[in-house]
Amino acid sequence: MKCGQIEVVKGTSYKEYKNIKRTLLQVAQKGVSLSASITVEASIVLPLFIFFFTNIMMAFNIIKMQCDMEAALHQTGNELALLAFDERCAEGVLGIEEDGVSTVAGALSIFYVKGKVESYFGQELENSCVTDGKAGFSYLPSRIMLGNDIIDIVIDYKVHPLISLIGFEDFPVEARYYGHAWTGYDISEGAAADENEEEMVYVTEHGEVYHRDINCNHLKLSIRSVSLDQIDKERSMDGSKYYPCEYCGGGISGGNVFITDYGIRYHSSVNCAGLKRKIYTIPISEVGDRRPCSGCG
Repeated sequence: MKCGQIEVVKGTSYKEYKNIKRTLLQVAQKGVSLSASITVEASIVLPLFIFFFTNIMMAFNIIKMQCDMEAALHQTGNELALLAFDERCAEGVLGIEEDGVSTVAGALSIFYVKGKVESYFGQELENSCVTDGKAGFSYLPSRIMLGNDIIDIVIDYKVHPLISLIGFEDFPVEARYYGHAWTGYDISEGAAADENEEEMVYVTEHGEVYHRDINCNHLKLSIRSVSLDQIDKERSMDGSKYYPCEYCGGGISGGNVFITDYGIRYHSSVNCAGLKRKIYTIPISEVGDRRPCSGCG
């Protein structure tokens, strides 16, 4: 016979039937409890996972926007630098004197930059992470060739996450291009400045002369080894005799010593401080008691 959904085999006692039914009910109840707990955990974890994953993707989107903005400013800034060059060349060809007013400078250039940047992005800005789209760009800090040939384009704007959070406000971002217009420099001004500059000369730490040429042979060390017995016969390139070094020349009784082609000292050690050549550049007014070099002075 059948009792509910349980088919009872003939000969089964009522007590055994009750035990079978109780067991089946317990199994069914445990299965329902397990599936219900899985559903509750999934309903909590899955939205959090989607939320964090979405915001991570949004962070990459903000970085991409900043990279695209830097590329747009680099392209626009280079075009302005070229326009400044064309304007300067046109003035030279037409014989127009500079009056301090440039079509590349001031408000006109700001409108030019604004149009170029918005054209670079197209409609992408309206659905991007930028707050208020292209209307959210501020060009006020920009300074373009105002009194000089510097192009300084600055754009301030704000970005926001894809999903708004309580306490998480839009944060500001700045993009910038800083460069010099391709107008060169005035050689005559540089020459005039050079004429007013004091002459610089070269001296060594222990030297008694100053040099006007950094490539002077007296500044180049050419160390060679000779026998002490022959030192009285050796002469430097300018005919001078060699004398013991004040640092290492005392007490030498024999062996080889070290000399240079333009020096007047012989040394017992190649590591002597007198053989170390530190060259300093100083104004000629600071040479003190040093005399001019016989080779370049």
